[in-house]
Order: sequence, then C-alpha cells, then structure tokens
Amino acid sequence: MRRAAAVILTALVGLSLTGCATACPAIGYISRLTVDAGAYGDDVFVQLCVPGGCSAGPDGQETPSTDPTVPFAGEEPGEFLFMSVSDEVTARVFAPDGTLLAEQEHDISWTHSTEQCGGPSTAPPLIVEP
Repeated sequence: MRRAAAVILTALVGLSLTGCATACPAIGYISRLTVDAGAYGDDVFVQLCVPGGCSAGPDGQETPSTDPTVPFAGEEPGEFLFMSVSDEVTARVFAPDGTLLAEQEHDISWTHSTEQCGGPSTAPPLIVEP
C-alpha cells in the first residue's frame, strides 16, 4: 500500500511540475536601434560606440571585441543591432570623405520584453542633431 501511495504521489508531483514549467528555446534576441543623422546630410556615415567597443567605422574597421553590447550595422543605413543592449552610446557622424562631423553621447531608454521567455528590447530612434 505504501508503494502504491508513493507511486501516485510521485506521478502527481511530476504532473504538477510539468504543467507549470514552460521550456524556453535557447536562442538569443537581437535588439535594434535606429540612428537618424539626416540633419548632417544624406551621405553621412554613422558609427555607434559603447564602453566595450564600436561598430565598424567609415573605413570598415571594426573594434575587436567579445563584448555582446558592441553593436553591429544592420541592413538599413543608421540601423544598429545588439546582442545585449547598452544604456549609453556614443554616436559619431562622418562626412563621405571620412571627416568626423559630430560625436555625441546619448542615454538610451530601452523597453525590455516582459514575455515569459524574453524577447528583443526596443528603443525610440536616436536623433543626432548639430
């Protein structure tokens, strides 16, 4: 009788644990930040830096870093992607000839996902003005 009770109790505990647990996939999320430097013209190049390093510069050179907060350029001009977000960034704006036009520090107000398994963070566009 004790064995039957133990088996039933074990089964009930197993059911309650599996019923409450949600398995989240082991994936990372890419967060996106758009930088608008249109006030400097249409042909400018934008580089985004965080304490761990910078995205590629106008010469194509990237900061060698394993820091996941270092952004990388997206497919659209002024689009930057993050594996892990940083609350502080420095935006650099370069002329087509590579001359530095502006360098500004900005605080980013990210909205983090409240989903059970997480999700990408979002932020309003960053506008760089003279």
